[in-house]
Amino acid sequence: VDVRIINENGVLLDMGTPSDFFGELAQPKLETELYASGKLSKAALCNRLLLRKTMLQCGFYPITSEWWHFNACNKFYAAANHVLIP
Repeated sequence: VDVRIINENGVLLDMGTPSDFFGELAQPKLETELYASGKLSKAALCNRLLLRKTMLQCGFYPITSEWWHFNACNKFYAAANHVLIP
């Protein structure tokens, strides 16, 4: 699933990039480096951490290349237990 966070007024929180931005700035695996270099704000980093914490608590798993994308299982489990819908 692709997920973002909104505030109480329905405004999207700052995540550092829009969803579906596929550059380095969107990659969770680079967040520490991006924050240290000033490319990712503290607010965006905190919002991403909140999103990941919440999704992990709900049983979803993040991926390393997109802050907004979470899976319910890994690709090997999915291939063995689910039918691909073309």
